[in-house]
Amino acid sequence: MNPSQSKTALVVGAGIAGASVCYALSKQNIKTILLEQESSAAKKASGNPIGVVYPFLTKHKTPESEFSLLAFQYFLELWESLEFGQRVPHVDGIHFLLDSNSAYDRYSHSLLSHCIPETLACLSKEPNSNLDALLFPEGKAVSPVLLTKELIRIANPMEHYNSKLLSWEMSDANGNLICHTEKEILNVDYLFLTQGYQFFTDPKLEWIPMKQVRGQIVEIPSSMFQNQISILYGDYLTADIGGKRVLGASFDEFHLEEETRPKETFDLWNGLQSKLPNLLKNWEKIDIQNFDTRVSFRTQSQDRHPIVGKLPNLSRLDTSIKYQNLFRKNAKTFEIPYYETVGILNGLGSRGLTHALLAAEILVCDILSQSINISETIRKALKPDRFLLRKWKRDELT
Repeated sequence: MNPSQSKTALVVGAGIAGASVCYALSKQNIKTILLEQESSAAKKASGNPIGVVYPFLTKHKTPESEFSLLAFQYFLELWESLEFGQRVPHVDGIHFLLDSNSAYDRYSHSLLSHCIPETLACLSKEPNSNLDALLFPEGKAVSPVLLTKELIRIANPMEHYNSKLLSWEMSDANGNLICHTEKEILNVDYLFLTQGYQFFTDPKLEWIPMKQVRGQIVEIPSSMFQNQISILYGDYLTADIGGKRVLGASFDEFHLEEETRPKETFDLWNGLQSKLPNLLKNWEKIDIQNFDTRVSFRTQSQDRHPIVGKLPNLSRLDTSIKYQNLFRKNAKTFEIPYYETVGILNGLGSRGLTHALLAAEILVCDILSQSINISETIRKALKPDRFLLRKWKRDELT
């Protein structure tokens, strides 16, 4: 028997990230507790009625774009093998408009530099605008709520709702983790922190540069437009799922009120009209104040890329080792100590649906010291260590 199968893991946060970690742990047959301070799963950023799944691409290969493409392919593999298509409302196909010379140059070259087959992405024309576009035939508009809940159903963790993680520490006696929640004290072998912007309350994470980003979406009756697949153009208009489409999303990292802003609804609507005027004949006759809106907050890292890996233990960090001295003869190397059984998956930003499943698989394999067919370059680009190393080089750790 695998020794890890007698262990228990606590996953904090029941959004798409936490659900993905639960699924990765279930493949290892590890007993899992899912802790969420809301009354059910997918109440925060994963609670939007429709989200889109597609990869982040750059003109030339970067570790971040390579990860995103691998994550997209992994998502599609699991979509088929777990038969999500039968249980999660979705529409296949995304057109990403290439409405400038720079956009066309970037994405046309990305197809070549990343060796992307036409089954995943190809140059096309968006039929409503006749603009150049990158077509993702298997890109998806999906229900984030039902996808998250389906992952949890498959993983089958013990679900603890209406309870928040207050603090945690390592046990001196046996090396286990003692986790204090609002309702109980849990002794576990592994801890996975996926709780989005709720990380602000954890002093062991305060050094990681993450922030909340406010996004507002508009729900539009599906009959208003006729686009068969989702269209991305800076903002996005989704395909019809369940009688509605979603127009989104605004982006604000400075003003974070929860109330909806009528001006943002107008701006999103006017942006859609400007970019895709042929979608509707009588724009001026639509009273957009009658549309439902939703505000949610996602968590974004300083470099806008996911944070995936073991959590560094700053309390054991040797800050006497200076970057400036590293190049001297016989200099001590700078080594990062870890909480070996504590992992973080956060900072997914606007691509949580695309990235969460592969990020969770990488994280669980890292914590269990198992190999995974992901390059070390990609893994280093995801680890929280990158922010610690930047602080060290700037002598900001003391």
